[in-house]
Amino acid sequence: GNGGSDSARVTVSVGALSADLSLRKTVDRSDPTEGETVVFSLTLSNAGPDPALVEVTDLLPAGYTFQGAVGDGSYVAATGVWTVGGLANAVSDTLTITATVDAGTGGTIITNTASVAGADQADPAAGNNSDSVDIDVQSADLAVSVAVDEATPNEGDTIIYTVTLSNGGPDAASGIS
Repeated sequence: GNGGSDSARVTVSVGALSADLSLRKTVDRSDPTEGETVVFSLTLSNAGPDPALVEVTDLLPAGYTFQGAVGDGSYVAATGVWTVGGLANAVSDTLTITATVDAGTGGTIITNTASVAGADQADPAAGNNSDSVDIDVQSADLAVSVAVDEATPNEGDTIIYTVTLSNGGPDAASGIS
């Protein structure tokens, strides 16, 4: 050699990883009555360009009793954390949560919100990482009264009973017996 040093220069471009996540939440019925079951569906999508490890939070608010969850990853009802795990580019995962509407919630609107709690990649469009649904719990104020046309009939008299059912609302009622 010439006693000098030979060196080569290499240029490497390193881009930041990112995953464009979006979360959509739906419910099978938005107007249940007390004691009825509702099913929430959460769909988490990754528009890439990179895969991501993701956690979503969906803690059921007061007014619901958790019945079960089915889907990809794992869901812990006590914390509301859905550990989705790895979500590849151009892939969606879905979780369904089944709950019963609690007694005493009639006439109220209950909002249930789900949000991406964390991901190992930056999200360039994080504005769609949360979604919520409102449940309008139906209630009806039913009353029944009975009247008789003759309060002191004689033996053998015919009497007529009138039974009246009324609904003080605010919602309609059906299936009444």
